[in-house]
Amino acid sequence: MLHAQADSFYRALTLAPYAVMVISPEGKLLWVNEAFCALSGCAEQDALSRAAESFFDASATELNPFIQLKTAQSRGVSFDIEIPFYPPAGAARWVRLQSQPLQEHDAPPAGFAWFFTDITDERRHRALLRLRAFILDPVIQVKPLSDQLASLADELVSVLPGTGVCVQLLSEDGRRLRRVAQAGLSGGYLDAIDAMAPQGISGPAALAVQRAAPMRVDNIATVSNWGACPQVLLSLGFVTSLSYPVARVGKVLGCIDIYLRSVPLEPVAVDEVVAVAASAAAQAVQLRHDRERLRALNLGLTQANLAMAIMGAQGQVADINECFESQTGFGRSDIVGRHVSELHCIEDAEGGWGQWCRELLSCGSFEGESVLRRKNGSSFVAEITSSALRDTRGEITQYVTVLKDVTERRDSEAMLHQMAFFDPMTGLPNRRLLLDRLDMVLASGRRHRRVSAMIFVDLDHFKRVNDVFGHRVGDAALKVLSQRLQQLVRKQDTVARLGGDEFVVLLPDVGTSLSPNVSRSVRRLADKLSLALREPFDIDGYQHHLQASMGITLLPKGLETAEDLLRQADIALYRSKVKGLGEITFFEAGMQLQVQEFADLERDLRQALRHGELFVFLQPQVNRDGQVVAAEALTRWCHPVRGFIPPAHFIPVAEESGLIVELGAWIFNEVCKLSVRLSGSGHALPVSINISLREFRQAGFVQTISDTLQQTGANPAHLVLEITESLLGDDMGDVVGVMAELARLGLQFSIDDFGTGYSNLVRLKQMPLSELKIDRSFVRDLAEGNNDAAIVEAILGIARSLNLRVVAEGVETQVQADFLRQRGCDRLQGYFYAKPEPAEVVLREWLDIAAVSGGVMRFETKVN
Repeated sequence: MLHAQADSFYRALTLAPYAVMVISPEGKLLWVNEAFCALSGCAEQDALSRAAESFFDASATELNPFIQLKTAQSRGVSFDIEIPFYPPAGAARWVRLQSQPLQEHDAPPAGFAWFFTDITDERRHRALLRLRAFILDPVIQVKPLSDQLASLADELVSVLPGTGVCVQLLSEDGRRLRRVAQAGLSGGYLDAIDAMAPQGISGPAALAVQRAAPMRVDNIATVSNWGACPQVLLSLGFVTSLSYPVARVGKVLGCIDIYLRSVPLEPVAVDEVVAVAASAAAQAVQLRHDRERLRALNLGLTQANLAMAIMGAQGQVADINECFESQTGFGRSDIVGRHVSELHCIEDAEGGWGQWCRELLSCGSFEGESVLRRKNGSSFVAEITSSALRDTRGEITQYVTVLKDVTERRDSEAMLHQMAFFDPMTGLPNRRLLLDRLDMVLASGRRHRRVSAMIFVDLDHFKRVNDVFGHRVGDAALKVLSQRLQQLVRKQDTVARLGGDEFVVLLPDVGTSLSPNVSRSVRRLADKLSLALREPFDIDGYQHHLQASMGITLLPKGLETAEDLLRQADIALYRSKVKGLGEITFFEAGMQLQVQEFADLERDLRQALRHGELFVFLQPQVNRDGQVVAAEALTRWCHPVRGFIPPAHFIPVAEESGLIVELGAWIFNEVCKLSVRLSGSGHALPVSINISLREFRQAGFVQTISDTLQQTGANPAHLVLEITESLLGDDMGDVVGVMAELARLGLQFSIDDFGTGYSNLVRLKQMPLSELKIDRSFVRDLAEGNNDAAIVEAILGIARSLNLRVVAEGVETQVQADFLRQRGCDRLQGYFYAKPEPAEVVLREWLDIAAVSGGVMRFETKVN
């Protein structure tokens, strides 16, 4: 088959919607389809270069599929198994693997086709159902607590193969954790964990118990104060851990530690499974406590496990057992002889005693659940089964009713829901529930054309509260502030806690359009929230003051997802933090325009480089006698629509977008051509060119410079590369090496804005420098006796000691020029002498004057 019908066979499998792998009888991987590449994350050639066994864990404790494979190969039969699948990168997946032999008639198989179906979600669902069924299994519930928890640990390991599980319970005084069950762990770990027990609570479980929140450790090796446990776990192949508190009705009872190996499992699957297991453990512990209490309270009473009532054909109660009395609070004197409908019913709700009785009398039987009211007014969920007793004529004579209180089961289910969708500390919806509600608000808004809003709230400097007063006070503060947020919003609004000190307020249906009125309305509410959070509050006799920064986004604006909108609100919050603490910022209020402006400038700058919209300007540098001895090349952009755009606007765009590399190469090439023209006229004018950090570190930068010099024929001795002090950081080795290569080409170097960055004498001595440029910030306020004057004199002294030329930029007054000349500054540059002008203008003026004055160009001191 693999030879005669190979083409048609492979064509059929190529189009199959499921992943397929073809292997030889020896287990060599022969062929895979595109669906397998998608499942494994491998390209076809990469997959074929791997052994088939590399996608599976041969050391797994479950039944080894490769043993079955050999058996199937020897017998020429198919097999079907569920097994973990390990892509080379990413989380493990569960697959259903079906193997079919490839053979013609009775010939031995020429190979095997393996068909894969991803059942990760299905298996997780089954696992959760198994654990929930485990919680309710009466056979499990009657076992001793230690046996129940041991069964639970075994169940966890079977659901999450390859893991290790340890269940610990708190001592009565809450100071120690005691191991009560484990699975998948060796004796070495058990000895290590038991040795830590007398010393108190330690390790990740300590934080999980103290904070009543799950604690994840990405690297067990980094955990301190945990005795020999990290070393033992690492030796067993475990790398990460998750400690999940076992809690019941707000009280922490213990902790479940689950240890995972280096091959990752789905984080969501692990979290969900462990959450259900923690709930099961909590219920088992609580049931033990309840049984002990009931055993003490009900000693000598009936051993009946179910509440029973006998009623007449019309619904009058004939008799009840003692369990019925204990469950409902109604004694024989309260209920016998009365109609069931006369008992208390829940107000404004369907069900209750009356509804149950009406259905029973009308149908002759009843089976279901109902919420019933006890004598004391409290309610409970009862599982009710009522059957009719008939006489020989078929007439109903009595009804027998059995009540089972299933409140705890429903509470457990509610607790699972609470743990999955609500913040355990504040009780607010968590991120998962917020995103779910946000999706619904988006869908409703798009369908009904309604506008909603979302406010991202972050408490300013909240970390100080935890650092100074401890996490207990911090947690109490979060509860107080979350209550304030809830009090100021509508019933249909959602206040969610994302974690830490971050909250989100979701406001559905605040208007019909994205209008200023809607923005003002949302802003007024945000102001109210901000004022409420600023109000002082008292914890342990100490008054605390906090405030919050907020970011707001309106929705829907387009096809954004819930995550997109959260990101928008987060961006707006960041802008608020930048503006100052306690600020409120709308995402729509200018930020989108700024993003669009940046994108437009980047697009236009790319076109400018191609369409000749950029020009080289020169600003002369003069010596102490006022003679032009050099110039600095500057880039100017003349936009066809906007006109001249300031460099302060487009240079940052070029830097961030990476266009600075192309822009730098362009201006260097243009300056080289100008230098060649000037040399051809019999004049030499050194020109300085600014080089950005990004250009300097660009691969092939030296070669680009060398090629340009060779192509243009420019004399490198007439070119000066200006670099900023940011280049003089920690990675000096690469910088000096590049500079040395460029210096060998004949180029000179100047340090721009000297005195504002990282310079030190040792680094300056290592670099092939010719010149220092004094930053204009020191020249601006230059006067005798002030700090700037002292700094300038120091720079001049350093330059003389290093035999470097000094250029002062930003010279705009006679006082500045005189001060610098008197102290021996070599060159001066600024508006006092000349402003930047197009290179053609500067060169033409030079040539004109040179023709008259013998090649020396002078400037009268003037301010333009």
